[in-house]
Amino acid sequence: MLRLPVREAVQEAGRIDLVKQMDVALHGLCQPLTVLQCRLAMGDLIGEPEALREAIREGLEECARMNQAVRTMRAMLQQVMVDTEDERAW
Repeated sequence: MLRLPVREAVQEAGRIDLVKQMDVALHGLCQPLTVLQCRLAMGDLIGEPEALREAIREGLEECARMNQAVRTMRAMLQQVMVDTEDERAW
């Protein structure tokens, strides 16, 4: 069995952890995207002004949820970039 040096093993573990975190974050986007699509479709289907306003209002709430998930993913990637730069300085 080939053994990785400690530094490379830590880097590999960090990459695996990042992939797992990104998977969870991306999975978390599925529900708000589905809700957004459904609410907008229902508002369009009903076609009444109040239904459209409600669909837009609720759609905006789902967009806020999705933006938070994207900000979380972006922060994770930025941290990996910082960590990578720090490791190169070793």
